[in-house]
Amino acid sequence: MEYWLEILPPIAQGFKTSLTVYLLTMALALPLGLVLGLLADMVKPARPIIGVFTWIIRGTPLLLQLYVTMYAIPLLIPMRMDRFFAGTVTFVINYAAYFAEIFRSGLAIIPLGQWQAGQVLGLKKREIIFNIILPQMFRNTLLPLINEAITLVKDTSLLAAIAIGEMLRNAKEIVGKDLRVDALVIAGIFYLLFSFMVVSVGKRLEKTYLKQM
Repeated sequence: MEYWLEILPPIAQGFKTSLTVYLLTMALALPLGLVLGLLADMVKPARPIIGVFTWIIRGTPLLLQLYVTMYAIPLLIPMRMDRFFAGTVTFVINYAAYFAEIFRSGLAIIPLGQWQAGQVLGLKKREIIFNIILPQMFRNTLLPLINEAITLVKDTSLLAAIAIGEMLRNAKEIVGKDLRVDALVIAGIFYLLFSFMVVSVGKRLEKTYLKQM
């Protein structure tokens, strides 16, 4: 137990970094993905552009994207890239692409009759979107969004690839130094608790939202 208390601070510090990237990604990627999803569904000229963007991002590994942002871009455009900034931007772009496709799919399955019903009621286009279309879209996409939020918990470990001191990287360094696996066990517990919290919040949102429908 004494050893665990000794190695806990650097792992906790790594968890703080992982949590920060997680929260920033969710806060920025969700609205960006929503905008892209709406544009792809409602603005015809934007569809091919957004389609190519999501195809590239979803078709290449997140790890490769981290390498491109951190190492390739500074070679093409001479600049000094901050590791935390590079990691966060990459995660936001990656998850925005996935969220955009989820939102677009959620919009696609809404019957055309919903638009027509709103028009019959004399609602303006903006009122139809915000009062009829978006609530149904969020209901259709809630579960896939929760699944992506859970996946993001585990994906934060990829930050170690660009030498960011996230939780798993710090744990690995402790294992290499002390030749004991305790740090990996603690990191695993942190990940499980983190995932449990996300799942709990997701289930709460699901119950609350479905009750309102």
